[in-house]
Amino acid sequence: MTDFIPFIRFSQEQGAQLLAAYLRGQGIACKVNAVKVEQGTAFQLGLEDQSQKDTAMKIAEEFLAEPSAPKFQQAAWQTGEVSSSKQSMLGKDTMPSLQDILKTPFTVVVLIISVAVYIGSMAGYFDFFRGLLSIQYFEQMSQTHQWWRLFGPNFLHFSVTHIVFNLIWWWIFGSQLERVFGSFWLIVLFVVSSLFANISQLLVSGPNFGGMSGVVYALFGFVWWIGWLRPRWGISIPNGFVVFLLIWLALGYTDILFVDMANQAHTFGLISGCLLAFCLHIFVPKTKT
Repeated sequence: MTDFIPFIRFSQEQGAQLLAAYLRGQGIACKVNAVKVEQGTAFQLGLEDQSQKDTAMKIAEEFLAEPSAPKFQQAAWQTGEVSSSKQSMLGKDTMPSLQDILKTPFTVVVLIISVAVYIGSMAGYFDFFRGLLSIQYFEQMSQTHQWWRLFGPNFLHFSVTHIVFNLIWWWIFGSQLERVFGSFWLIVLFVVSSLFANISQLLVSGPNFGGMSGVVYALFGFVWWIGWLRPRWGISIPNGFVVFLLIWLALGYTDILFVDMANQAHTFGLISGCLLAFCLHIFVPKTKT
């Protein structure tokens, strides 16, 4: 049995596993073990080959300086050990900093477009934006080739409450997922959930609807299920918010709310997010340490 030489110690397992994933990707054999310390439990990373210690130390210094660097997150993605500094998607630090904005370009672009469309609509151009962005039946889109309309309803909002509710949740879920998984995966979530949500709503109630709540419910479903399927990834949502969003979804099918809800968009958005989380769980292998 190979003896692993103690190399570096972490107070949290996620950091140790993330560094270990990257080191393995660089051809440095290593292993993470839980060890007892005075403060409780620590997570010690050991090396198989002492001659690789200098190289490993240099990488560790880079990691400690910026653990969220794309190369470390990419290694985690490839090995199934995704780590996040946020234990919950709704942690206390949800206000964006400049660094957050720079690391979440797609989230920010969607926010800017949504706000710009809403301000323009309130300034007297609502009919223009509705004509430009409203979804159409497939027969019409096949003739005009205006396929962006499949995503257009995401950017149409009809009141301050409507846009604030959607964009707060978009920022909370979207920005955190983009930091952990990268822009590409958030774009995949956005595209797939938009198609599920908007097409289902079109088929049931016609083209007169708008809002990003279908996408929001997809991100919620993704976070909820991936937190359940892969708890070691450190992505989660408090149970109270799960209950709130599910109750809000159910209330949409009643007549007691003061607003009309795009119920099919919410439901199929949620389903798409859960399915994407399940697919990720199936296709990303678990790392053995």
